[in-house]
Amino acid sequence: MKTEEKIIAYKGFDENLQCRGYQYEIGKTHLHEGEVEACQSGLHACEFPLDVFSYYSPAESRFAVAEASGQIARRGDDSKIAAASLTVKAEIKLPQLIQNAVDWIMAKAEKSGEVAADDEAQAVATNTGNQSAATNTG
Repeated sequence: MKTEEKIIAYKGFDENLQCRGYQYEIGKTHLHEGEVEACQSGLHACEFPLDVFSYYSPAESRFAVAEASGQIARRGDDSKIAAASLTVKAEIKLPQLIQNAVDWIMAKAEKSGEVAADDEAQAVATNTGNQSAATNTG
């Protein structure tokens, strides 16, 4: 599916900030001319931060937050996208990448209404309420 939008994504590189022979630069907007198709053509990144590990080893790679824009194509089995424009905003280290993944998951859960407040009777992880899943009292 192809759309025109602007999204935050995560990009993996080798140790030289290259991806498949293409040289990226931090702070620069990179443009792709022509068809944009995930896994085929365009500038690739992942919407879910940890999906970058499917393409780049955390021990041997560098990672960045990027802004994908213009024509964007997605594929179905993970959050990998291809974009016509990719601005590499900032390099991030593993702890920040992991924190961004937690934040991404929490934002998705809050948006879907799956995060319960601590004082709700059926909260998943709380120490009060009569149907608590993880509790140390009755």
